[in-house]
Amino acid sequence: MRERPTMVLTISRQLGSGGSFIGQAIANRFGLRYADREILQQAAAAAGLREGDLSPSEEKATSFWESLLHSFSMGAPDAAFVPPALPPVYAVDLFKLESVIIHEIAERFDTVIVGRAGFHVLAGRPNVVNIMVHAAQSFRVRRVMEIYGIETEKEAEEQVDRSDRQRAQFIKSFTGRNWDDASLFDLCINTSSVGLEVSLEITAALIERMLGRKCRGAHTPVA
Repeated sequence: MRERPTMVLTISRQLGSGGSFIGQAIANRFGLRYADREILQQAAAAAGLREGDLSPSEEKATSFWESLLHSFSMGAPDAAFVPPALPPVYAVDLFKLESVIIHEIAERFDTVIVGRAGFHVLAGRPNVVNIMVHAAQSFRVRRVMEIYGIETEKEAEEQVDRSDRQRAQFIKSFTGRNWDDASLFDLCINTSSVGLEVSLEITAALIERMLGRKCRGAHTPVA
């Protein structure tokens, strides 16, 4: 029997802010389970689908305008169109499936959960700390260009803006809360202000206190 409940760190992050880097570094430093793409892979396996069949629906819900345009493409509606109050069924089912997997992982392992509205899925569970990693757009654009090999700032800016819209819509659809609501998190870190290294150390200090043990080794410096 475990001496304490498992410890879970959930990380919500803006694209290019370094949230995934911090999550991986924390998992490596403390020997925690790291769950990101793994959750989607397990959801796909449980649904009998390939991962690629599910990934387009992640962290986004069908918008009102997409639904409206589709209805007109099938012929003019007889009555005024009423936007759906809920996300499409496939997105709801995927979210429920991923939520079950998140709970199963959190029950068994000290874990870092990146994305997937982990802060909401594990709400009320003991020994969970939720952080939000964000940064100035210029910082994020520069990192996105470096990480994904994007050549122009315009293209990187478009990718960053699109990601923000999709993630905000996902959180609003499934939690009813605003993605930028600081009250949802125990800690919000601006990596463009304090730097990735300091952001990592702040997070590590918090996790070290929760785990009640020292980290197992030095981390790899930020490139």
